[in-house]
Amino acid sequence: MKDTDRKSYLDAQYRNLSQRKAPAASLVSFLSKEPLKDWLIQKLNEGPWAEVGSGHYSLFEKGDELFFGLSGKKDLYAFDLSSEAISQAPHGQVNYIEADATLDLPHGPFSFILDGHFLHGLSSLPEVFQALGVIGKSLKPGGLFAGEVMMAHKNLSFDHDLYFDHEKNVLYHQERPIRTILEAREWETLFQEANFEIRYFVCQSSIKMIPMRERTVPMSGDPECLRFVLKRPEGGPK
Repeated sequence: MKDTDRKSYLDAQYRNLSQRKAPAASLVSFLSKEPLKDWLIQKLNEGPWAEVGSGHYSLFEKGDELFFGLSGKKDLYAFDLSSEAISQAPHGQVNYIEADATLDLPHGPFSFILDGHFLHGLSSLPEVFQALGVIGKSLKPGGLFAGEVMMAHKNLSFDHDLYFDHEKNVLYHQERPIRTILEAREWETLFQEANFEIRYFVCQSSIKMIPMRERTVPMSGDPECLRFVLKRPEGGPK
């Protein structure tokens, strides 16, 4: 069963947007640089690609500008829980599908899965772990999962209408859990416990990730950025 509360929240968020938001500049930068750029070139013809948490505009829409030959790739999928987001999507080369990535990702297995700022948008640590399990099973052996997540730091602070539960590592907005934010070591342990091989793991303390859509200017207390590339072991899950 879908998380209807989270779906309703996301639908309202997209319904209230005044214009389509472009993909995060930090994520675009990450995907277009080495070593991930070279790894993606190798995966281009190895099977379908998917983005989880694509919203209403997948990074795959950037085609050759970002993915060096991607404009000719037919098996591109973008998944989001919000039906409102899916209805606003371009629906061109990329196949947009409403799906709960904590439960299932159809049309796999995939050679590459992109986290479109999806993991840290889940509302609890068990839910994040469950999603990692689904993603791992949805990858081909040797397939890659890459993205960015919000990372906690010692000077973490939030807007006045947000509350962060340090014991649960969960951020609340008006009593609703909206983000899971972990320290770097906690993310590392979680990835390893989900049976991924860590190929790239870099803390970008200079990049601040804004926790709310309404604000566009980062603050010093905002979560920092952790970039990762994970691999499903060649022999499959352990």
